[in-house]
Amino acid sequence: MGAPGRHTAELTKVKCYHCGDPCAEEHRTHDGQDFCCQGCVVVYDLLHEAGLTDYYALGERPGTKQRSSVDEQRPELFALQEVRSRFVEFSEGGVTRARFNVPQMHCSSCIWLLENLHRIDPAVVRSRVSFADKELSITFHEDKLTLPDLVRLLRRIGYGPRTTNPGKTRGGVPRLLYIRLGVAGFIFGNTMLFSFPEYLGADGEAGLKTGLQWLSVLFSIPVVFFLSTDFFRGAWAGIRNRRVNIDQPIALGIVALWTRSLHDVLTGTGPGYFDSLAGLLFFLLIGRWYQAHTYRALRFDRALDDFLPIIVLRKSGTEETPVKVTDLKPGERIIVRDQELVPVDAILRAGTGHIDNSFITGEPLPVRKNEGDTIKAGGRQRGAAIELEVLRNFADSRLKQLWAEQESAHERPVMPRMIDAVARRFTMAVLLIALGAGLFWWSRDPAQVWPVVTAVLIVACPCALALSMPFAYGHTIRLMGKRGLFLRDSEVVERMARVDMVVFDKTGTLTTREAHELTWHGTPLNIEEYDRVRALARNSTHPLSVVLATTPHPGRRQEGNIPAWSATDVQEQAGQGIRGTVGGRTVRIGAAAFCMAEETPRESGEAHVHVAIDGRPRGYFSIRKRARSGIVEAVLRLRERMPLALLTGDSQVDPGLSDAFGAGSIRTGCSPMDKQRGIHEAQGRGRCVLMVGDGLNDAGALAQADVGITVTETSAALTPASDAIMDGPAIAGLPHFLRMARRARRIVIASLCISLGYNIIGVSLAVAGHMTPLIAAILMPLSSISVVSFVTAATAIGARELR
Repeated sequence: MGAPGRHTAELTKVKCYHCGDPCAEEHRTHDGQDFCCQGCVVVYDLLHEAGLTDYYALGERPGTKQRSSVDEQRPELFALQEVRSRFVEFSEGGVTRARFNVPQMHCSSCIWLLENLHRIDPAVVRSRVSFADKELSITFHEDKLTLPDLVRLLRRIGYGPRTTNPGKTRGGVPRLLYIRLGVAGFIFGNTMLFSFPEYLGADGEAGLKTGLQWLSVLFSIPVVFFLSTDFFRGAWAGIRNRRVNIDQPIALGIVALWTRSLHDVLTGTGPGYFDSLAGLLFFLLIGRWYQAHTYRALRFDRALDDFLPIIVLRKSGTEETPVKVTDLKPGERIIVRDQELVPVDAILRAGTGHIDNSFITGEPLPVRKNEGDTIKAGGRQRGAAIELEVLRNFADSRLKQLWAEQESAHERPVMPRMIDAVARRFTMAVLLIALGAGLFWWSRDPAQVWPVVTAVLIVACPCALALSMPFAYGHTIRLMGKRGLFLRDSEVVERMARVDMVVFDKTGTLTTREAHELTWHGTPLNIEEYDRVRALARNSTHPLSVVLATTPHPGRRQEGNIPAWSATDVQEQAGQGIRGTVGGRTVRIGAAAFCMAEETPRESGEAHVHVAIDGRPRGYFSIRKRARSGIVEAVLRLRERMPLALLTGDSQVDPGLSDAFGAGSIRTGCSPMDKQRGIHEAQGRGRCVLMVGDGLNDAGALAQADVGITVTETSAALTPASDAIMDGPAIAGLPHFLRMARRARRIVIASLCISLGYNIIGVSLAVAGHMTPLIAAILMPLSSISVVSFVTAATAIGARELR
């Protein structure tokens, strides 16, 4: 480098390779690149060491620094229990899950980097971002990476977590917004009073009019430097990131209106537009307030406790009763069987837990739990049934959030991507139109330039465009939830709208869980042996096992429905059966081959459950299952619109169901892999497949399908890969649910047309000079209100047919 000061003008134009900020004269050069500070060098090295150089391909300035007022408490404080407890949600077996508020995340590159922390430090198992909440959930091995070290890592890459209360809100709206709204209303009212002489055309004393004009100037200062700061910050952030956003035309309009008004007053050519400026901010803030309430209303998943159809066995004395998980209260006892999720935080009171926490942490290794140990919601029992004491209500658990965080294997639907693309280009089009309108009026009537340009910049708003899809789909989710179908997120609605083939499992899905007829064939079982079979079946959530477990021996007189025995060393094989030790004797129940027995002929609609005790086949139960009420009619209605398939492990199907599906649509004797393969083949033919199953032997098929729905009635065997949970009786309404999804998509398209029509008309009137900036500010929030009102009314009317 040459002498100090040499080529200073050129050096100050050097941009930091990581964040894009201008580098000072004494900047750092590292690895052939220029950096503004050591922090950017550190993050650059971290990304390169972890092989994350794709980060720099995500945008022109992906590493843009985020200056914030986030407190900088020492990371060591995170080791203190009182601090740690605020962030750690789960910690067991060396695996910890923590949740942080990270206000610095602002774009897709932030999300990409934060969800790839495991490539920066292998002690991180996985990390998930909730962009709307600015939250980051991280699962990590705490024996390799302590919580303070994790906080240091986040700060090194520029995303230090907030350690204080992020601010009070009222109904989900920041309190500062209410303060600004109140100040804006006060200034707007007074500025209009100051402008009354102009409104009335009064030719009063010149000194009074001048004094009122200067009072308007004085009142405009907080309008620009307090009420407008969020718009200026948003606009500046877009400029720094070299991105166009909605705040930029608004900020330009505010600056244009204020500078023009100052010019008029200072030169004595007019009173300016200070009343319009104050009114503009007042109505803009009303729009912000309305949007804040709307986005809060969109988060229906946080308030659907009453609709989530997960069932758990509640134990009371000698009775076990299926109840909705939302009805559980602290202190009650529940039974969790093999493959079932623990729905709430609880204490183990009986049995030995082998808890698979992969739903929480991503780590599949089961953790042993003994009596008295606490088990977190979301763990899955692997083995014999256990008895738990409820610690917290379901509303306080993280189960819904865990389910929502599971990764989807599907590409993001077309509609959200299309709306994102339109919204990104919308603002650029508005800026170009405003520029063109300004040039046009400059040549025609220069006095109209500022009002016209400002009106164009203000009236054009993509907010309604952005609100249409999430609100329509969010409202549809809420309506479906009330009727027994709980969807994971709004993108499931979009995929449901594109479904053109439905695949069903049979047992427990199309049939009820109650036995119509249970008959024993084979060597007679005495009461003791029968109870051993029931005790083993009690550990399984399979519909046929549930039938055996809840049907006492005809000759036994006992209170309650709980078998006298308990099973140990329980192992269940999907599609085959379950085995275990009951009272010192080995018991198997399931398919003939699993029980070392010969296949037996069965009648249509009949299932056989074979039994072997101490390695000797004893016979089988024949179980006749009833088809669910209304399911045949539902299948026939679906068949009119799209092809159907029934993939079942049974060898025969009930004649009523067989006629409804048609012989060519039924495959019997399917293994779980056969079901998954069948869906994959249909997708290969271009079909968008919806799979409906019980989540037990068809988890792979549910994950493979474009939309996977788990039917639940007497178990908490939620499949993480499923997109929706359906209450058993609600399956008869599946044709209506699909129609609701398609209607929601049409409503989105209609609301997009309304939004675009509003913008075309509004911008045209503004360009023609027929709209003042104040009217534009009033119309801007009205566009969002009209779209939300239309969506709410249209979805509600369309849902009435489900009543």
